[in-house]
Amino acid sequence: MHIDYCAKHSIAIIGGGFAGALTALKLLDRAEVPLAITIIEPREELGRGVAYSTTEPVHLVNGPAEIFSLYPEEPDHLVRWLAENGAANGWQPPSDIAASSPPRYLYGTYVRDELNRAVREAHSLSTFRHVRSAAAKLISAPHKISITTTDGTMIEADEAVLALGVFQAELQKQEAAVASHFRFAANPWEPAALDRLVDCGELLLIGSSLSMVDAVAGMEARGYRGKYHVISRRGQFVEGRRAAEAARDFLADRPLPATARALLSAVKAERRAIATAGGDWQGLPLAIRPYVLPLWQAANDRERLRFGRHLRAFWDVTAHRSAPESNGTLQNVIAEGRLTHGAARLLGLVRRRDRIAATLRTRKGTEEQLFDGVIDCRGHQLHDWRRIRDPFVKSLLDGGEVHPHSTGFGIDATPEGDIISDEGRIHRNFSAIGHPLRGVAWESSSITEQRAQAIALAERILAKITPAVSVATTLRADALLKLFS
Repeated sequence: MHIDYCAKHSIAIIGGGFAGALTALKLLDRAEVPLAITIIEPREELGRGVAYSTTEPVHLVNGPAEIFSLYPEEPDHLVRWLAENGAANGWQPPSDIAASSPPRYLYGTYVRDELNRAVREAHSLSTFRHVRSAAAKLISAPHKISITTTDGTMIEADEAVLALGVFQAELQKQEAAVASHFRFAANPWEPAALDRLVDCGELLLIGSSLSMVDAVAGMEARGYRGKYHVISRRGQFVEGRRAAEAARDFLADRPLPATARALLSAVKAERRAIATAGGDWQGLPLAIRPYVLPLWQAANDRERLRFGRHLRAFWDVTAHRSAPESNGTLQNVIAEGRLTHGAARLLGLVRRRDRIAATLRTRKGTEEQLFDGVIDCRGHQLHDWRRIRDPFVKSLLDGGEVHPHSTGFGIDATPEGDIISDEGRIHRNFSAIGHPLRGVAWESSSITEQRAQAIALAERILAKITPAVSVATTLRADALLKLFS
């Protein structure tokens, strides 16, 4: 008689960047029963994704190390890890590690190493494997999910987690004419593309947020001494992060604003009050952040879309500020008269021999300017799944397994992250985390939000299977007693 003592609940995680790796880590750390976890990710190293794959030492985490521990119950965990491992990984820790912004490649190493640690210390019967391929097709059933990868590997699991990151927008027709130009950098994190621009006299940077900061930092590290002309649609310009105390909890003493206009009015009033008192407005995002999720989920789609159209740029440059070291580089360049920025709409780019001509519409009118090189600094910002050309995304939509969110950000899901199909059916064994949930939870791109989602998701999955496994274990034990009595 054969009795299976070690039936494992199998979980396939599609995407092995930060969100996918962290989900696996939290599952392994919390499981009291054996799991079989598979991560489908073409990159060699797990935990890096787009954000933490950069090898540039000047590309920094945009926040202090003290808030980015993978373990909220151990807020100093990352700080201790950096003190022990920073130098061995090419980073000399400063005297105040907690307030520092480490390189993103180093944070990716932290995530990778902690996942490896969780695998080593997992339940003795648990298994973990990394399939180095991309998902191509997924078919769901109530109790089983089948995934086919691009290399033909077939994976069956009891449930799946969609942990895809963001996708880079396709070049618009304005840029298509110069897509192959050797001095057009479509990716500000591609070292070879930046290398080709070092001898340029004047660069056009499209976008004025954190990707632009990375581009300037990368160029300055290469010894670039030319000029930057930074444009954005609304003329917003990223701020540097300062060590400000959180503002008073000004949203606690009133009903939460029901419209984007009311929220903006409340924020502006509080900012004026802070200025009058001689305080620092940078404490405002810290006070607002705990309310972002309830504000977003309480709003209707009309207000969410209004926020996306009118307030998103304001929120991005207010909440997502650059690391002090990165901002220092930016301010030095500005002080040297080598960087200008303003509001402009890009109408087109065309070749002019070795140079690139940009047609820009500003408040003064339309004009053409010549540049020696162009860097697209808008980042990986395509959240509308209907416009994503990735074959796996298209297959999920075509098969009805997922449905685009009504705001155009990510896919439809419950507040807990259970994916909703095109027919309106809630998948009980197919969940999402991170960027696909942008329409459900606006700040799903942040480290702290993805950490909270990974913990909650792991607990939900384990709560579903632990009672069942306990019952099964009891039944098997009874069978053994009968067998040997």
